[in-house]
Amino acid sequence: CCLPLSLDTKKSVSYLCCSKVICNGCNFANVLREYKQKLNIRCPFCRHLYRESEEENERRRKERFEANDPIAVREMGKTHYGDGDYERA
Repeated sequence: CCLPLSLDTKKSVSYLCCSKVICNGCNFANVLREYKQKLNIRCPFCRHLYRESEEENERRRKERFEANDPIAVREMGKTHYGDGDYERA
């Protein structure tokens, strides 16, 4: 949609596979299109399956983190913070 993303993180979705951020409206439109066409739900950027397995998602998250991707680093920090591990966050 080319609109600037909101600073409110509740109005956007972050994909773990490629660390891209998309607004909720565009995400909904993509999921709806794939649902109507009876397609598997995939990332709109890299086309990986949305939920292959938790192990696969964790592996991709770590790959992006080790590549020093700023969004992956932020997401990993949020995960550690939510778990109560403030030193690693």
